[in-house]
Amino acid sequence: MNKMFLIFNHQLSQEQEKEAREVLQVEEIVSLPLKLQEFWSNIPPDVELREEMFKEITDFLLQNKGEQENFCLVQGDFGATVYLVSWCFKNGFVPIYATTKRVAKEIVKPDGSVELLKVFKHERFRRYILCR
Repeated sequence: MNKMFLIFNHQLSQEQEKEAREVLQVEEIVSLPLKLQEFWSNIPPDVELREEMFKEITDFLLQNKGEQENFCLVQGDFGATVYLVSWCFKNGFVPIYATTKRVAKEIVKPDGSVELLKVFKHERFRRYILCR
């Protein structure tokens, strides 16, 4: 059974869940426990990142790893993301991220001000790649 672990700061959209199930053949979608999700969503900006900061997340992933492909949707703080993507490659997980199509529209108001409307639409999941 393919699993997808959610390591990002948003809710999975219906469109993303559909793609995960149909394209990636994911049967189980696993969110981080609340404590780990709160940490991932609030990586302290005022400290250097250290490997041990992520040990609870990596332990959780290893404890819940499935027998087939284990996708990790990893997006967030750049440094934390780089670390976790690297960890995924070393430990048999498949790191992925969501791509979006962005559409911007300018709306000129009667008073001459301009309102900028940005719409982000899920396009696809993409695998991270390693530089060799």
